[in-house]
Amino acid sequence: MSNIEQAAQALLDARTSGTPRGSVASEYALTDLTAAYAVQHALIARQLGAARPAGYKLGLTDPRARAALGVPEPLRGVLLAANEYSDGATLRHADFIAPRLEIEVAMRLARDIEQPLADRAALVAALEGVMPALEVCDSAFDGWPKSLVDAIADNLSSGVHVLGQPVAADSLSLDDLAVALKLNGDPVGSGNTASCMGNPLDAALWLINQMVAAGQSLRAGDVIMTGALAGMQPVAAGDLAEVDMGALGTLSCRFSG
Repeated sequence: MSNIEQAAQALLDARTSGTPRGSVASEYALTDLTAAYAVQHALIARQLGAARPAGYKLGLTDPRARAALGVPEPLRGVLLAANEYSDGATLRHADFIAPRLEIEVAMRLARDIEQPLADRAALVAALEGVMPALEVCDSAFDGWPKSLVDAIADNLSSGVHVLGQPVAADSLSLDDLAVALKLNGDPVGSGNTASCMGNPLDAALWLINQMVAAGQSLRAGDVIMTGALAGMQPVAAGDLAEVDMGALGTLSCRFSG
């Protein structure tokens, strides 16, 4: 078994057992982002089996964060259908290793996309809707990943995603929309959609065209998570998380023991 396959299996074992592990980058001599994405691909293949992805996710869509890390473009990950929940869901905290919350804007495609989209208007025409979203990130690594290679290999610390009610993409502006997160009624995070490549629609457009250029197509019903709009927030058993995105709407989820 190659070092790529061994690293993928090690990550799957850690997630399946709920036992965090040390770096796969150092253990399996993964030295660049190409190797990291190869491990991610192998991990996702193991998790999906014969199924197809439920969508895709972006990381580091804030240009300031990329500049600080010296990363030229956003990072990419994959969403699994089994990890999708709706507004009001109750999640078992014990099902996660070390969950942390991110508030994001999500989108769902209304049609297949096999050719590049020319502009934001073309994307809006291809969307079923835009939704407030909460990503419950989780990590296979003890203390979370210490490198981009480890983070990408572990599918950008993907956990589950909770989606609010869809809103027509042409009915509101995402250029400057304030967003906020509360835990048990207390404000713990805030941000603005402008931090996501200027507008989450532009982030989704970038991802779609990157995928199409690489020979990958997207399908009707696919979800795109466009990246964190505020810092990660740890969450504990018993917590109630509430997201408020103004005109885009609200959502909540609760964590049982």
